[in-house]
Amino acid sequence: MEALRIKAYPKSKKQIQSIADFLKKEGIEFELVEKEDFLDFISEMESSLVQVKQIKLGKQKKELAKDFLNELRGNSHTRF
Repeated sequence: MEALRIKAYPKSKKQIQSIADFLKKEGIEFELVEKEDFLDFISEMESSLVQVKQIKLGKQKKELAKDFLNELRGNSHTRF
């Protein structure tokens, strides 16, 4: 199934709900992405790119993927 990106600029939550109701009625699978979520995603990507540049310049140490994932999991006993 091909994904299609549609930008909409609703003026109210009622309009958002109307769009969602229409898509459901038509049997179209969809995902609503809030502007704030998208901006957070962009910010995280920009931060990651800065880290990559720092690593390439030798200003930041490379980290193994398993160590990174274990750090994300926190103090959990489960290790990758």
